[in-house]
Amino acid sequence: MIPITSSETLGKVLRRRRKDLGLSQTAAGEKFNIPQKTVSTIESGSSSVNLSTLFKYMSALGLEMQLEPRAKAASDEALW
Repeated sequence: MIPITSSETLGKVLRRRRKDLGLSQTAAGEKFNIPQKTVSTIESGSSSVNLSTLFKYMSALGLEMQLEPRAKAASDEALW
């Protein structure tokens, strides 16, 4: 499992998955009627992406999200 702690990391992971599946941004987006430009925005790590769109794109790539506690780090307090 890959730890994802930022929108940039999530975008990179999604891009790698799409490429591993041999899909273009257009082809991946077409699976759930997501425009190529939106796919590009997601993969660039933009934090302005609608959550429902993000989940639809993850589904198009055969992925799901699971959350689990992580070891406490000094920077965690800034997240809450």
